[in-house]
Amino acid sequence: MTLKVAIIIPCFNYGNFINEAVRSALDQDIETELIVVDDGSTDPATLKVLDELRTRGIYVFRQSNRGLPSARNTGIRLTSDPYIVCLDADDIISPSYCSTCLEVLETQPDVGFVYSTTRVFGNQNRHWSNLSYSALHLLLDNYIPYAAIFRRRVWEEVGGFDENMLFGYEDWDFWLSAIERGWRGFHVPEELFRYRKHGKSMLSSSNQRRKELKKYLRRKHHSLYSPAGILKLLKDESFQIPRVAGVIFKEKILRPLYSLVQRT
Repeated sequence: MTLKVAIIIPCFNYGNFINEAVRSALDQDIETELIVVDDGSTDPATLKVLDELRTRGIYVFRQSNRGLPSARNTGIRLTSDPYIVCLDADDIISPSYCSTCLEVLETQPDVGFVYSTTRVFGNQNRHWSNLSYSALHLLLDNYIPYAAIFRRRVWEEVGGFDENMLFGYEDWDFWLSAIERGWRGFHVPEELFRYRKHGKSMLSSSNQRRKELKKYLRRKHHSLYSPAGILKLLKDESFQIPRVAGVIFKEKILRPLYSLVQRT
């Protein structure tokens, strides 16, 4: 059986960008399934673009406006493929993105999600040096791109994306939920994902609410943020920490985590 990756593209009034996202999905070097979820767009120009996509044979599913997490969940429910990529309508993936990440998932059964290094473009043009995977570091900061490829099984186990998180960090919540269930992530160093930076991007919006969103995550994932949870992750990852990086690890991760636990 040919393994397939489903690429889910939610869209709300992003008609000026979505054709680029769709093209990058169609240009993958392995077989993929593409589903566009129109999350109740109201912009006439966007609706026209979505209609044009339909005439080209692309599956466009329309729902009332319920937010990005809901649109992602809707798209995933419309497919049975074992691997999922959620790609926002304003971003782009390289042709080898799916095949490169899929190779990791197929050879490492304990890996639940795989992400690549990111190129930021649009209002900025820079290399985003995503870090190698560390569950401990993920407690402090969401350094994993939302477009990481994950197993459908992970999505099923965590209950999908939290549809209450309408203002961002729903991907961070998803990765933490996966870790709670024993999954780990994996970083591919190639620059295969392109994140468009512009004034209306979700990241710009979520940064304004960073403090309250982090509090919500700490409450929801208390088992990870507790002293016992941190100790378990430290034991799991201790063998991965090179001696030369020990001091940096202590100062940049362990010390901030200790302070966080003291405030919780």
